[in-house]
Amino acid sequence: MEQRQAAAREAGRARRRTRQHSRSARRSANSGPTSVDPLTGTFAPALATPLSPCSEATDDSSPADLRGAARQVVNLVSTAAQSTLTTGQEAADDGTLKRLRLRDQRRRLREAIQRFTRLSGLKGCGTRLTGERVGVHVGKAAARFAGLQSCHSVWSCPICQARIRAARSVELEKAALAWLKAGHGLYMATLTVPHWSRVRLASQVKDGHKCAGQRSCTCRCKCPVLAPARNVPKPPCTCACPVDPGQLARVVEAWRGVQGGTWWTGRHVIRDGAPALWSQGWEDDDQYVRRQEFDGQGRPAGPATVWQNGFRDRWGIVGTTRTIEITYGANGWHSHAHVLIWTEDPATEARAEAIEEELYARWAKRCKAVGLPTPARGEIREKDGKRVRKGVDVTPVTIEKAGPLAKYVVKLQEGGALAMEMTRYDLKVARGEKGMTALELAAIAAAGNGQAIELWREYEFATRGIQCLTWSQGLRERLAHLVELDEREDDQIPDEETAETPEAPSLLITREAWWRSIVPVHGARADILHAAEVGGLPGAIGVLDKLGLVHGVDYGPPDQMSGPVLPSIPQLRRGQAARTARRDRRKAVDDAVLTRTPAQWAHGQEQRRAATQRQTEARAAQTTATNDKLAAADARRAQAADEFARRRAALRHNPAAASTFEHAEPRPVRLSTSTYLDDMAAARQAPPGAPACTLCGGELATALVPVGRHTMC
Repeated sequence: MEQRQAAAREAGRARRRTRQHSRSARRSANSGPTSVDPLTGTFAPALATPLSPCSEATDDSSPADLRGAARQVVNLVSTAAQSTLTTGQEAADDGTLKRLRLRDQRRRLREAIQRFTRLSGLKGCGTRLTGERVGVHVGKAAARFAGLQSCHSVWSCPICQARIRAARSVELEKAALAWLKAGHGLYMATLTVPHWSRVRLASQVKDGHKCAGQRSCTCRCKCPVLAPARNVPKPPCTCACPVDPGQLARVVEAWRGVQGGTWWTGRHVIRDGAPALWSQGWEDDDQYVRRQEFDGQGRPAGPATVWQNGFRDRWGIVGTTRTIEITYGANGWHSHAHVLIWTEDPATEARAEAIEEELYARWAKRCKAVGLPTPARGEIREKDGKRVRKGVDVTPVTIEKAGPLAKYVVKLQEGGALAMEMTRYDLKVARGEKGMTALELAAIAAAGNGQAIELWREYEFATRGIQCLTWSQGLRERLAHLVELDEREDDQIPDEETAETPEAPSLLITREAWWRSIVPVHGARADILHAAEVGGLPGAIGVLDKLGLVHGVDYGPPDQMSGPVLPSIPQLRRGQAARTARRDRRKAVDDAVLTRTPAQWAHGQEQRRAATQRQTEARAAQTTATNDKLAAADARRAQAADEFARRRAALRHNPAAASTFEHAEPRPVRLSTSTYLDDMAAARQAPPGAPACTLCGGELATALVPVGRHTMC
């Protein structure tokens, strides 16, 4: 009895500590991200103050550097000190101030990430120019740059992922609302797996192989192109280095296996090696239905067979929407999937429990197949009888009225917003022991934590090329009949500030001033935009003046600055084509082993062999031509030396000529160029009537006519 009471008291203390941690997280969410300490596992704020030019997270005392230039820390705008709008702007409400503070934190966090990231696109996001000028668009409580590149990373960039996820959140909420209003059902499934601190997130080639440490094998295949015999399959390639999938790849593959088998779609009942024929005895079991095939003219093609319904048909599932979420905590990386299940019938709590039972069995089987730990089934909570701490959680989605305007918002049964849970991963904060999000990890890395920097780089390495939000085939076409969907690509979604700022730029900054005075100063870009949002155009001009830019030379209004304002359409298309080509090349390298046929491998090997042969022949021809030129030059030099020796011997055997040459007072001959020496060394017999040398009879140059002989004679 005393032991049970002691255990109850200890459990009560643990619950109180958890509630205290949750309250601390909510209080610190407005000022900065919170996290679980990656070293101790304790809950603590990641940064005590918002990111600013003088904060610890963006201090340039750290060894990380951008473009190899020394950084200057300039305190131009204090983020914490800006509480109201000034200079002709109206006082903003709490929502506006919170939005401005959040934008400023994202911009400063992106600049901090650019110091240690290994993604080239993220390094140039908001930094590299697409034209010759950078436009500054200033509106009411909003400002933005124009003419800069964007990385469009939905995983790693705080700016781009907020822009993309916000658009996808609106689209998902509209589609879910229209689907529920049409009388259909919607379930939210969360699928998790156990995780430990030593689990690796990213996939990489196993140790001991040539490509160890890389994400995929890049070895050239040397297997025989043709099969050993006719109608015999080609043996698997043994040249590729084996890849050990990470936790993220295993979770994605596990969910793909849930939807990719007959358990999901259904199958024919096989009897004696053939589909079983339909009879009256099959009608008693609900999981079997009659299936009839028809030909092109609509007539029955053969007898009816027995079809065993899969999970999709049993519950009337139209499609699914999957998103992946990654956190890091005391138990290491935690990758889990959120799946929306769209059904024909309305969602109920009883159906959700039944779906959860079947989905858990399938999820546990697929996790074991891909090498993940078996997810927990959970335990029954005594106070309400609900199952908690489970690996699969299915919740029905309902419509609730929110606010005085009776605006319909799609919510989960537990009270959370559906779009927030599915897409707005960038707005989430740490929740107790569940760990921290990627942006909170980046904030700790920006403060100089070496372990956090390595974890962030592993996160970048793992999420590169992974789709964040996916729709099952045919689902968007079905939803298009109910609501207009957003068909834009990620790079076509504009920033939030675009609609709040004028189309024409308020100021233009030259390329030289941008790279000389703004990019090297850490936090300057965020300072310019934050000053413009808080103080309007005078605030932005004040920051530019403090940075040392000269008005009218380095920046100014569009009518005073010459040159192109924004990149042209061909420039943007060339940039997009270059990015697409790079992405296609990376994808081709990753998928080459799986997608290329033996004939394609043979053709590629022939092309490489022919290219190598052409290069060898070109090098041999170039070597031969060089050797011929060197031999000809050596022959000319030897001939000139022989001629010089002959003439010197003739002069030695003629004492009178030698005495005259030695006692004469030669006059200096000034040659215009040194080519006359070659002409004299290779002198020819003078033609009749031309000036000739008195000793050798060779033709004399005009400069040597007064002397009467060659210098060497």
